[in-house]
Amino acid sequence: MGPVAVLGLTIVYVSIHVFLSILVLKDAEKRGIENSVTWATIVVVFSGVGLVAYLIRRTMPESEAEDPEDAEFLLPETEHSDDSSHADE
Repeated sequence: MGPVAVLGLTIVYVSIHVFLSILVLKDAEKRGIENSVTWATIVVVFSGVGLVAYLIRRTMPESEAEDPEDAEFLLPETEHSDDSSHADE
């Protein structure tokens, strides 16, 4: 395969990723998802996996996506009300 073909395929590959990220950005803004730029970046960097993750995220109601109380694994900076009694020990 010649250098012109490689360049052409690279341009097509990058164009598809940019196009998908723009679609994700516009869709996330339309749905009111706060971190729409982050999702567009994830789609550019991780391509298909990022797109699938976004599609799963967008089907979740906003209350489920942002409520750390129901999370199975909490982030380090979040605390359960049950865990606050153990912090003093």
